[in-house]
Amino acid sequence: MAENYRDVKKRIRALEAAAEQLRRRELHQILTDMRQTIRRYSITPDQFFGPDLPDLVRYRNPDSGETWNGMGRPPNWIRGGERGPFRID
Repeated sequence: MAENYRDVKKRIRALEAAAEQLRRRELHQILTDMRQTIRRYSITPDQFFGPDLPDLVRYRNPDSGETWNGMGRPPNWIRGGERGPFRID
């Protein structure tokens, strides 16, 4: 007997529900393992997530004090020119 559209949609919904249940079960185990590892090694949020992008200032405009982290489109004050003079060490 050939399947019809309604039967296929019903199977899809059942598979999606089963997949979500498996995802939740696996996610629970992953989070449990991560929490144990974080506690075991005393990992801090800064170590885990790294510094915020605004903290990664690499260039500063000496005239205005504006900064740029080197990611994304360069601001007008550094675009097209030599970046070395603006570099913060």
